[in-house]
Amino acid sequence: MLVRAVGRTVASERRVRADVDPFETELASVSDGVGDAGSPTDIERVVLQDGSSVVIRPLAAGDEAAIDSWFAGLAAETRYARFFAFLKQLNHRTQSELARLDHFNYEAIAAVAPDGSTIGVARYLRIGEPTSAEVAVAVADAWRRRSIASMLLERVATRARAGGIEQFIAICLATNHTVIRLLSRLGPTTVGPSDAGVVELRIDLKSTRPDRCAPEPASGGRRD
Repeated sequence: MLVRAVGRTVASERRVRADVDPFETELASVSDGVGDAGSPTDIERVVLQDGSSVVIRPLAAGDEAAIDSWFAGLAAETRYARFFAFLKQLNHRTQSELARLDHFNYEAIAAVAPDGSTIGVARYLRIGEPTSAEVAVAVADAWRRRSIASMLLERVATRARAGGIEQFIAICLATNHTVIRLLSRLGPTTVGPSDAGVVELRIDLKSTRPDRCAPEPASGGRRD
């Protein structure tokens, strides 16, 4: 599945990826939420419907090892969609940028597998106006279709709202109807016109329920 979202990483340092799973809930049990923005110590164990479990926690500032672990689980196509480039590895500058967190302007929520590997990361980066932030999420290919991306996005959105962020901005492929629907669950969503096959989404976080469904692009495309 190819997905794109805005962020400060490779090339323009403002491009990242939003990788998605189906939004339908697949959880057998979930503990309490991860808490307010600026609280990096919250840890949440989630048991998935298939019996497997993951730990959801804020990514620690400077944890480049976790970034490496997460990147290693992304297939070549996933890496391209996330970073707009075919990358075999992350350079040190990109690793540092992805690990630069203050849990307020720069936030990242990670999913950790039982073996300790980081298998998913959702992040926001406050930009321009203090009430707007770029958002992205990517999940290791072996762990997709378990609603992990959905969980991460929900939690990072909760932290963003607690920190005064009122709008998320994301970029994705115009044909990726799944991610448009997924992101639209975070709040009322507008989708801009397609430009070179990508669209910009603006998600209103002031309301937890969208007042309408995001429109699907007219063109067909790959669906996962």
